[in-house]
Amino acid sequence: MSQDIKTAIYTKLTTDQSEGSLWDLVGGRIYEMEGKDDADLPLLVYEVTSSPVQGLYNGTIIVKAQVVFTIYGHRRLGSASIGTIEEKLYDLLKDVELAPSGYDRGVVVALDRDRRTVFDEIIASESVYSVEATSTS
Repeated sequence: MSQDIKTAIYTKLTTDQSEGSLWDLVGGRIYEMEGKDDADLPLLVYEVTSSPVQGLYNGTIIVKAQVVFTIYGHRRLGSASIGTIEEKLYDLLKDVELAPSGYDRGVVVALDRDRRTVFDEIIASESVYSVEATSTS
């Protein structure tokens, strides 16, 4: 079930590859779990941290997942450049219905946005979203 959510998220993040899109701003470097050791920055990593499944008495199945997105960039580019990428991520996910394969609908909600941390020469921005997908089949 969480693989369906991971696939739906990756598809949403990578479909628009136009100039100025999230894909463009991170140079297409969007990874699940962790980026490549030698990858250029900036890059975006996402992780589905939980996906409990609930069955209701009427046959509806609900999957609730928490997804953590982390954007990494060079400190020399400045904090504002990371903020621009995070804003693009938010614009892409806000008010969107994200229906993973096999589900009727899915709702994405931002829980915590743009917590920035500096690690030596790297700035990281972490944002947490929830995804709730339902199926009545």
